Amino acid sequence: MQSETDTHLTERMTALLKAPVWPQNLFCEDRTYQDIYNLAGGLQAALMDHEDPTQPVCLYTADTALTAAAILTAAAEDAPPILLPYALNPTVLQEIQASTGACRVVSDQPLDLPPPMIPVAFSPGPYPSPGLNAAPVDKVIVRLFTGGSTGKPQVWPKTVGNLFGEACFMVEKFNFCPEDCFVTTTVPYHIYGLLFAVLVPLVASARVAGGPSIYPQDITGAIARHKTTVFAGVPSHYRVLRDVTFQADHLRLAISSAGRLEPEDGTAFFRKTGVGVTEVYGSTETGGVATRNRANDETTLIPLASVAIRISDERLWVRSPYLSPSLETDADGFFLTGDRVQGDADRGFMLMGRADGIVKVGGKRVDLEGVQSCLKDLPGIEDALVLALSTDRARENEIVAVVEAVSKGEMDVLAIRHALADKVEPYALPRRMVTVDKIPMSATGKYDRQTAAELFDKG
Repeated sequence: MQSETDTHLTERMTALLKAPVWPQNLFCEDRTYQDIYNLAGGLQAALMDHEDPTQPVCLYTADTALTAAAILTAAAEDAPPILLPYALNPTVLQEIQASTGACRVVSDQPLDLPPPMIPVAFSPGPYPSPGLNAAPVDKVIVRLFTGGSTGKPQVWPKTVGNLFGEACFMVEKFNFCPEDCFVTTTVPYHIYGLLFAVLVPLVASARVAGGPSIYPQDITGAIARHKTTVFAGVPSHYRVLRDVTFQADHLRLAISSAGRLEPEDGTAFFRKTGVGVTEVYGSTETGGVATRNRANDETTLIPLASVAIRISDERLWVRSPYLSPSLETDADGFFLTGDRVQGDADRGFMLMGRADGIVKVGGKRVDLEGVQSCLKDLPGIEDALVLALSTDRARENEIVAVVEAVSKGEMDVLAIRHALADKVEPYALPRRMVTVDKIPMSATGKYDRQTAAELFDKG
């Protein structure tokens, strides 16, 4: 028997898949909602014209319109699930094929596909006149591949309830509507970009302007040119906007996710625009968990109304309708996250770092994020990343650091180590340190830990 929440979502999905509410409204660029639905209709027909229509299909694109059409198709009854890669390169396609057996690829670019993968040929619509039948709320419609720090990708299945349930919640929480225009800076195949550049606009019949970019002039130009009302960025992009002057007269909401937003970056954005930044804490596997807006004097993260949390021994447990069905939960439905937190009296909590960010060196506990924070506080340092590398000695770690200066150019590593030695214990002091003009970042705006670790490879 469906819960009241599931029944409500089923009704919304039925309406969403029947036809666009505002067919002539722009979804993105020069494509209307009717164009998106026609694209979905053509794709649906091509995917079902196969000896095994249920076989998963890899979506290989950064195009918001094609992603939206594919997600609409996947949310239909009997449609195959969509596989989203963590990066657009042939190696990732090979990984996906090897781990899932998927042989079909939907893309908007010419590809040299690894055998036995083949492209799916299709053309737009027309969208089926009766629409598509909505899939059950618990049907897995997307599998997200995420790159791990070891280079081995993880796969997170997400259901209709996970994805569209969260999108519907966000639409109601932030009062999104057809008059809203979104500018986002992350790719639509990442969970955060998928949510705010595809799913939320679809549910709200809103518009998406501009594409993913790391360049401040592209971001600020899109915000001003399109009379943007909602900006969804990642912390590194708020940082690059800190010293840029721009117009944001129509902006009413700014969102940050996919990492920790430095308070000074959020403050700088608020001073320029008058709009405080709402931080969304969560992950691919959990979906959104909590929010905070420091401009509203919120010092701790407040759980979403649809999410329950529990704190035990500084560890955060989450129960949520957005949890991936592959996660292991306890008897009460709570999932143990990898984060250490400290709770407060108002149901909020503060992040204290990753549980796996505590490593041992010479038998002593080292908090990598604590060392990293001390490095960032040193004069002249713009950013820093502290890593623990495995050594030849069993169960031992070597602490290393990648440092980015405020003023690009030569930095005195010995001087940095000397200054840091006054702030951390000797065993926590990075044994090796490299300076870079820019710390490697992934397409999703997070530290590229694997690339950073390779800076320390011998030879």
